Amino acid sequence: MSTAAANGRSREEKHILKNAHSTVMVIGWMIFASTGILFARYGRSLHIGNKQKFLGESIWFQVHRFILFLATLATLLGFLLILAEVNGEWIKLREGLTFVHSVLGGIIVCCALLQVSMALFRCHPDSPFRFVYNWCHRATGFLAFLLSVPTIFIIIVKWKANRAGLIVIMSLWSAWVLIIVVLLEIVRLYFSRMSPIAYSKETREYELTNSNLPPTLMLQQTEETHNRLPNNIILMLFFVHMIVAIALSIPLIVLIWN
Repeated sequence: MSTAAANGRSREEKHILKNAHSTVMVIGWMIFASTGILFARYGRSLHIGNKQKFLGESIWFQVHRFILFLATLATLLGFLLILAEVNGEWIKLREGLTFVHSVLGGIIVCCALLQVSMALFRCHPDSPFRFVYNWCHRATGFLAFLLSVPTIFIIIVKWKANRAGLIVIMSLWSAWVLIIVVLLEIVRLYFSRMSPIAYSKETREYELTNSNLPPTLMLQQTEETHNRLPNNIILMLFFVHMIVAIALSIPLIVLIWN
């Protein structure tokens, strides 16, 4: 009986480790990684109030670096948890989709470690080879995030409990990722195209009503007025993304543990 009880506890501990692995990976990639990657592309011109820098660095860079640091920590923690569950042994090829999940997960972990390494040893912004780092950094991050979606999908297809609910939530998440990227891209393209026209029009109007102000001040105030709208729209979209990511992650985690 003691042996059976010990085996039962062992199986229960492994079940907990598997669920903990799934939980930290969901948090790391659905919340942290998605937000950090979006900030890198669409948050570069953002400012909070009149501030564009925080602790000597641009706000977008500080947010991007901090959130993706959390995503990397979650990824490594999840990897260690699943290694503990399988006693350090790799999934066998005969286990089909579970093996595919392990391979994709391994690639994601390698990408996360590679990103950290590149960030620590990146060249100076003025270096002639900076573009090599930029493209490698972007490609590695995009590949890791792109693989995260099918990696989660593959394993929930084999989930024994609450499979239908898990698939529905992941389908909604996949659709939302496409929607938020399209929305942010539309905002970016729309305001970048209309910027010269709108800027010149607002400048002329502002000069007519404020002709006594110095030209430099007029241009600065006009630019601030013009940039406020896209800045606020992008901030709002980022806020909505965080709400959606958290709102979908919570029921997903609840179903994982039930």
